[in-house]
Amino acid sequence: MAKIQSINPSNYEVIDEVEVSTPQEIKDKVAKSHVARVAWRDIGLAKRIEHLRSALDEFVSRKEELAAIQAKEMGMPITEALSDVDGSASYFSWYLDNAEKYLAPETTFESDAELHQVFFEPIGVAAVVIPWNFPFANFVWASIQNLLVGNAVVLKHSEECPLSGKFIEEVMTKHLPKDVFAEVYGDGKVGDVLVNEDINLINFTGSTKTGKYLYKLAGEKFIKAVMELGGSAPGVLFADADLEVAVGTVCFNRLLNQGQCCDGLKRLIVHESIFDKVVEKLKEVFEVKKVGNAEDAATETGPLVAKRQLDLLVAQVEDAVANGAEVVVGGKSLEKELGGAFYAPTILTNVQKDMRVWTEEVFGPVLPIMTFKTEEEAIALANETAYGLGAYVFSADSELAERVSSAIQSGMVSVNGTNYIMPFNPFGGYKNSGFGREHGKYGFHELAQVKIVAKNK
Repeated sequence: MAKIQSINPSNYEVIDEVEVSTPQEIKDKVAKSHVARVAWRDIGLAKRIEHLRSALDEFVSRKEELAAIQAKEMGMPITEALSDVDGSASYFSWYLDNAEKYLAPETTFESDAELHQVFFEPIGVAAVVIPWNFPFANFVWASIQNLLVGNAVVLKHSEECPLSGKFIEEVMTKHLPKDVFAEVYGDGKVGDVLVNEDINLINFTGSTKTGKYLYKLAGEKFIKAVMELGGSAPGVLFADADLEVAVGTVCFNRLLNQGQCCDGLKRLIVHESIFDKVVEKLKEVFEVKKVGNAEDAATETGPLVAKRQLDLLVAQVEDAVANGAEVVVGGKSLEKELGGAFYAPTILTNVQKDMRVWTEEVFGPVLPIMTFKTEEEAIALANETAYGLGAYVFSADSELAERVSSAIQSGMVSVNGTNYIMPFNPFGGYKNSGFGREHGKYGFHELAQVKIVAKNK
């Protein structure tokens, strides 16, 4: 039986192994999900909420255990991992508390003689494929609204965090009716087998390359696909920005989870008049970050998820430096010094638009910075990317901020540090960052069949 290893990126030690799901096992799980989804639909929303709330209670009661797995398995600093579990649980809870409101029938027309109502019904079996960067959050975001709508879920978690997947499966299968939620294990080949089975929906979070492949497959199968893909979010600092707020927001959104966030701020665009001051303030934060083992409570920046991720980041920065970029701080692997997939928090200036750190999604603690003179130039630089997931605008001029927010081709925009990632807000992007939305009423409706019933009174 083939197995995948869970490897600790802080020291490259093997933690444990998990058996890879065979094609027959995947086929059987999908078939059983089709049987189970009928009863799951028919028990009604109130009962579905009851089952899922019981699962949430166990996740919350075991949060230290789950956070420890995330820290050890994918390198998220333990303090961030604990916060991530808490935050993900709050999303889970919000879905439960608001499902009845957003899945209730909507009346579109009513007269003395007629009543027209929209109903939100399950689509069927959802193949949910998620990445490693937020093992619990990605599961919650992609699976719980599906289950509340009445869909059955077959989850394929990343091969980088199989133990997180096992933990999730243990809790979910304990509290839900048999076969309503199932997991399969392995790499992209296993995911490919899953999405080629008899499923009714593909819900994917991950790379744009894989997303495009899955979108084509969904088209051939003529089923719905919801895709949350890559991002290269710009941060635009105008001359009148509050620098304390701006710098704090930039550092948080670039360094969280070692920069391994899909909508993290990945490209900084600064007005030339404040460039030197901004760079100096950023340097003061980046150069004192404590890099170390993710299980150490004092660690602020842990390792990247795997050596392959470290190697990619090294190549991206080397390309920039070879083509004239200047390293303000960092700019090097710490693998030899610390014994794991570590990279120093890095700031790059003299960045050019054709460098890999600008044109590609950079999943690591590296911040490239460019300058601008005019509002038009800032907007052009912000939009000069294949992605359009998140964006950040900093200005004391509310009208300016509104104009720029409107002009940026992005599904989400933060103005002056305001957090747009909330369970009631839609999460998703433009262009190569995908389509469809998660969270709020948008997420519920995205995962449902919409039916109009018009009848006489």
